[in-house]
Amino acid sequence: MADEEKNETEGETPKEEAAPKVKDETPEAALAEEPAVEKKEAAPEVELPKFTAREIDKMTVPKLKEAALQYGGKISGIHGMGKADLIQALKEVNDIPLVETKRASKLDRKAVKEKIKSLHKERNAALEDKDKIKLKRVRIHTKALRRKLTRNA
Repeated sequence: MADEEKNETEGETPKEEAAPKVKDETPEAALAEEPAVEKKEAAPEVELPKFTAREIDKMTVPKLKEAALQYGGKISGIHGMGKADLIQALKEVNDIPLVETKRASKLDRKAVKEKIKSLHKERNAALEDKDKIKLKRVRIHTKALRRKLTRNA
């Protein structure tokens, strides 16, 4: 038993000697790495990521939040924002002008809807009169107007 204890203690001593060498190397390595870490931290503050309007619009909410977090103190309340708020904030930080979307056509939607309502009245009259030709013409016209509304929405 005494021999086993000696072997265990002998086995432990080289391990103990090797461990301080590793510890001695790590503080030096840590000191050498710390300035590099500080330099890395300072660089992102100067070089913030730039995004285009298209990139921002195509991002998902989690990616928008990640991008907003990269700007640090410039955007606050990130976790409580929705997608529209995040997009607006990122565009403001990147100096992208906020442009409201414009309709592709100059279609007067109210006038088209009123025309559809008047065609419904004509359709009801055609049903009462049992005028199949007029009924078909009114239904086709109504369908065309509805298509116009959905395509220009």
